[in-house]
Amino acid sequence: MVPRVVLPMLAVVVLLAAACTHKGTSDKVTVESKPYVAALVRDLVGHGVGDIEVSGTQARCLAPRWVNVLQPTRLEAAGIEPSALAADAGMDAKAAKVPLTDAEIGKLVDAFGDCDMDLKAAYIDHATAGATLSDDDRSCLTDALSDDLIRRITTVEVTKGAAAVDRDATLSSDLFTALSACPGAIALDGG
Repeated sequence: MVPRVVLPMLAVVVLLAAACTHKGTSDKVTVESKPYVAALVRDLVGHGVGDIEVSGTQARCLAPRWVNVLQPTRLEAAGIEPSALAADAGMDAKAAKVPLTDAEIGKLVDAFGDCDMDLKAAYIDHATAGATLSDDDRSCLTDALSDDLIRRITTVEVTKGAAAVDRDATLSSDLFTALSACPGAIALDGG
């Protein structure tokens, strides 16, 4: 079982992942894409992603890249209108309705660096929100949460929704094991 503090962060990760693509994906958008991009930028700046604040610069970087991968025609086919892109409207479940290839999912996950966003740091910040985290605990979590684990979490969320991480026994076990390596950094009892 994944600790309760982790589940909201998983939604954060998928929203961030759904918002961008890998280098090489243009941030230029078509006329059809502009309403999606504008809606996503507003929602990212206004609501952030979960509890993570997104700057205007980051939102303007993320939104067009994400929309270019998901494509307006595919979003429309999945029943996703620009007005549905609100960060508090369950975007992870909506994005999971758009069929993506492994390469597209990879682009979504890889692009955080393109927009000066660090998934691991965001995950740690959210998972430890409200706690006093020592430098040693932060360092421990940074080491314990491998890039591969963060990538696997994000990939499952993008393709199956945030709740799917908890249903994936191997992924949940790997996450729990990683977090357990840092006693005191995160309350693993969910309380």
